[in-house]
Amino acid sequence: MIDKGGNVTDAKVLKGLPMGLDEKAIEAIKTWTFKPATLHGNPVSVYYNLTVNFRLQ
Repeated sequence: MIDKGGNVTDAKVLKGLPMGLDEKAIEAIKTWTFKPATLHGNPVSVYYNLTVNFRLQ
């Protein structure tokens, strides 16, 4: 869930990965800020599916 202020307030993993990567993905996206969605010019909360890709080095 992305709230009216563009902050991630609720995150769920739909397809999990091992080694704690689920938790790291949630931890990362909760620090991000998005441009809020709008309805009739007013900011609204929305559900948004987001893919997080990992690159291991």
